[in-house]
Amino acid sequence: MIDFWWVFAQIVAGAIGALGRFGVMSIIRAGVWSWGLFAVNGVGSLAVGIAAGAVATDTLDGTIASLVFAFAAGLTSFSTLTVTAAQHIERREIRIGTILVTSHVVVGIVLAGLGYISAIVLLGP
Repeated sequence: MIDFWWVFAQIVAGAIGALGRFGVMSIIRAGVWSWGLFAVNGVGSLAVGIAAGAVATDTLDGTIASLVFAFAAGLTSFSTLTVTAAQHIERREIRIGTILVTSHVVVGIVLAGLGYISAIVLLGP
């Protein structure tokens, strides 16, 4: 059963992730390429992969993993990625916008996969 404290814990985990994103993106200013956005999306993808792998090996409880997922959801930002890509496209920087979206998606999938496989290998039976 979901109670108030569980919902509150999810909100707090997401808020901590969002504050982390704000901090990283405040320190690493965006130029043509937003390295801060790239970093938070990569770290969030890796964290989700590791947590999913830990759940798959029964090393991490699904309820605890959901806190990691909430943190990662707050940390990562697909909306910022799409706005940044749209700004490049609006300035007719089609190649940069395309590379931006493609690299975030591909690197995110790769890092999530590496995190998942690493957790399986390191924590598995």
